[in-house]
Amino acid sequence: SGKDFIAAVVAGYEVQIRFSLALGPSDHYDRGYHPTATCGVFGAAVAAGKLLGLDADAIENAFGIALSQAAGSMQFLADGAWTKRSHVGQAAQNGLICATMAGEGFQGPKQAFEGKWGFLFAYAPNGDPAKVVDGLGETWKTLELAVKPYPSCRYTHAAMDALAVLRRDNDIDVDDIEGVEIGLPETGWKIVGNPEDDKRNPKSIVDGQFSMPFCAAVMLREGTLSWDHYGSHLQDEQTLALGRRVSTVVDPRAEALFPANMAGAARVRTTSGTYEAFVEIPKGEPDNFLSKAEFLQKFNDLCGPYLSEASASRLATGLLTLDEANSVSSVMGFGRTAQ
Repeated sequence: SGKDFIAAVVAGYEVQIRFSLALGPSDHYDRGYHPTATCGVFGAAVAAGKLLGLDADAIENAFGIALSQAAGSMQFLADGAWTKRSHVGQAAQNGLICATMAGEGFQGPKQAFEGKWGFLFAYAPNGDPAKVVDGLGETWKTLELAVKPYPSCRYTHAAMDALAVLRRDNDIDVDDIEGVEIGLPETGWKIVGNPEDDKRNPKSIVDGQFSMPFCAAVMLREGTLSWDHYGSHLQDEQTLALGRRVSTVVDPRAEALFPANMAGAARVRTTSGTYEAFVEIPKGEPDNFLSKAEFLQKFNDLCGPYLSEASASRLATGLLTLDEANSVSSVMGFGRTAQ
């Protein structure tokens, strides 16, 4: 049922988020791991295990099995490889397999997280098991999730919001822009701003998603960034030239707010003056959440190439009322392109 499915998803989210926090995200990144993948397999194992009706012992075994499946390297940043996408499906697939194996009696190692070679110690230097269980069942980390309005690395979003404000309020003509400076927290700068020459010259969609200069250039030209903009702007010399005038630095204000907020600053220098804006809470965070209309706009933009307007509307309605559905399969059926 829809309610059972939602409960399982929330259980998975709680596990995945809590392990991400317990590892120390920056430490985990610095070791070259992609937490969506490494933590995701445990979340998927829990979600699948709950739907399969596994008891506590079986869930513990699923965790142990998943410990040997937790993988995902950030090396895709070096050349725009496609593994960034496969990590998500791989984590989901492996989590389901781990839960299924545990349900059939396969034994996984105990203390998958806190053991000597467990996840919290093998994958980061300062893992903190206490953060996993602090307030578990009372404080819901799932409610702290953000939803990204733009299809790019989350660290680019606050600065993009700032650029959107500057563009709107000052009627900035891109032809008049002499230079742009973007300020980010250090962790974000490492991922989307450094090395500067590479970030200013993206070659692939993945490069673009993790390039602050590219995302800033598209935002200044379009006023937004959607998935289809990658195909058009990665080959657009005007956009690329504008991106080469974008520099990215560590901003002390953004750093002071991190990790509670992924803040960002933007300074645009034009022939007629310099304009600045600072965004503390990017759009999509719980305290600056998307409206229902904004959710639907993003959903329709993504579904547009594949579903008719009527089919997309049926699927959206089904998802928004998922808690009332007797069968998740009936809702997912609306996503078939033949409808």
